[in-house]
Formats: sequence, structure tokens, C-alpha cells
Amino acid sequence: MSEDEYFSFYEKNEQGLYKPRITACENRKGVLDVDTVKGCTCGMKKYPDGGCYGECYAYKIARKYAFNFKKSISRKLYKKDLSDVFFAVKNYSASWYRIGTTGDPSHDWDNTLSVCNALKETGKIPVIITKHWYQLSDKHLNGFKAIGVVFNTSTSGMDTDQEIEYRLEQIDRIEDAGMVSVCRVVTCEYGNTEWGISCNKKQEMLLSLFPVIDNPFRATNNNQRVLSGDIIITKREDAVGGGKYVSLHKPDIYLGKCKDCPDQCGVKRVD
Repeated sequence: MSEDEYFSFYEKNEQGLYKPRITACENRKGVLDVDTVKGCTCGMKKYPDGGCYGECYAYKIARKYAFNFKKSISRKLYKKDLSDVFFAVKNYSASWYRIGTTGDPSHDWDNTLSVCNALKETGKIPVIITKHWYQLSDKHLNGFKAIGVVFNTSTSGMDTDQEIEYRLEQIDRIEDAGMVSVCRVVTCEYGNTEWGISCNKKQEMLLSLFPVIDNPFRATNNNQRVLSGDIIITKREDAVGGGKYVSLHKPDIYLGKCKDCPDQCGVKRVD
């Protein structure tokens, strides 16, 4: 089916909200999205103009199809959908699937754990990408450990010191619980400005952690940070998904489809 058909029929209700039922869909980068939450209340409250850092790709997609991205919707795995979703995951070409593509699963950890348990017998590894707007409980950590979840905690030099401290604490908690805990850094080539120099120092610290994933920032050429010289962007025709303007702090960062990505969202540390 086309992207238009998928978003209009399978995802949106008459009020412009995401439907509260799970789907499994492979996106343009080749990621199998099994989001337990769509929309991002906390992210849009923190960054009302464009979502996180003003350039949230999920918000841009939502706006294109007239969704209300400001309201997080928990998506349940109902019995009537279980077979379709289960076999979509089981038959997917990769050894893992992703939760946290177009919404942050931390908005409903209970539901996220329930869905991961329901899909455990597929043999595929759930990769959860989150900013931890809501903190995992010890009960959640134990439940996710039993499944073998890989966590990617999204960070950036653009985050405040307090946000970085909090998210690094969550990375440590997940690792201490016995799971693969990846620091997923939204990186930039920062300009020689006061703000840029400060962000670059934080970025260097985050990239020194292990394991780490370098996730380059996709920005439009009219972004205020770009116009001010805080962030430097490059047009790359080979960039897949999220626009062609990318901020590259080094030229060889991978920009292609997920099947050929060397990081595999941290799953290679499990396989």
C-alpha cells in the first residue's frame, strides 16, 4: 500500500488522532515500526515549535497528514490484530523491530511491556528508542530484561545539562539491569558561536560513551540555528529519510537504509 493509504486509513481517526491499535509497518528506511505510542505530548510541550530541536521528523509527517501529534495515544495489541502483527514481526527480514519511531514509548511503559511480551515468541529483539519523559520503574526494567530488550536513549549536545544528567542516569540504570543500553546521540556540526561551542563540548562527552550511536541531525535550511551559524548543514542527496540537509560533524556518518547500517540500533551487541 502507499504511504498515503497507510496513514489515512490505518492510522488516523476522524478527530485527527492516531488510532489506539497496534500496526506493524516498514518505513522508507526499512525499519519495522511497531510503535506502542504514537504522538508525543511531552516532546511537543517542551518544543512546541516543530517538536524536538525544532525539527522532529515524526511531527513533520504528522502535520503532512493532518494528525494531532501533540497528544500521545497508547496503541493496544488487540486479539483481532495479534496474528497480523505477530507474523509481520516474525517474517521481517531483520532480527529486530523498533518501538519509538513516531512517538515515545515512555508515555505508556505498561503497554510497551505488554506488547513486547506478546511478541516475544517471534524471536525478534525489540529495540526501544526513548527520551525517558517518564522514568522506567524497577518492575519495568525487570520485565524488559526477561525479554531481552535493547534500549536506545536519545541524547544530544543540544540538551540542557539537567536533561543530559537525567538521561545518562537512565542509561546506567538499564545497563545495571543487565540489558544493552545505547547512548543514541543526535549530532551536529556546530558553528564557532557561544551556543555552538557549548553544545559541541557536551556532544564530545556523549560520543565518548560506549556503546554509542551517531545519529546526524536533519535540519531545514531556514532553521534559526542554521541561519544564526550555530549549526552548519550540508546537502546530501544520498541521505535516506528526514530530508536532504544534514548536519555532519564528520563526513563519513552513515546516511543510508537500515539494513546496511553498521550499528543496527545496538542489536549487533546481542546477535
